[in-house]
Amino acid sequence: MKENEKSERQTIESWLEEADAYVREDIPETVLHEAERIIYGDREMTYGHPSKNLWTIARLWTAYVDAASDNALQGKEFTAKDVALMMILVKTARLANNDSHRDSVVDICGYAALMERCDE
Repeated sequence: MKENEKSERQTIESWLEEADAYVREDIPETVLHEAERIIYGDREMTYGHPSKNLWTIARLWTAYVDAASDNALQGKEFTAKDVALMMILVKTARLANNDSHRDSVVDICGYAALMERCDE
């Protein structure tokens, strides 16, 4: 490739990158994309792989339920997927109180995606 063609190509690629960044700024992030960014980004860096974190929650919930002698769930051992499902219910309950709370919708998408990641 000739030097002037290489320089021209780099200029065009630079313009395309700038245009792409400009377009992305104008397009609002969907709840699914936000959930994906969160569960593969800072949440995983903070809490570790979701199956490990959800499993830890499951063990804690199991211990809590076992401590309640009159609870109908006593003896039930929760799975990581149970935790994800119950967290979806927690977020659903929050939406019942405020159905415009975007964070809860994003979290529901995130917990649904985490269920799939538990099989990784």
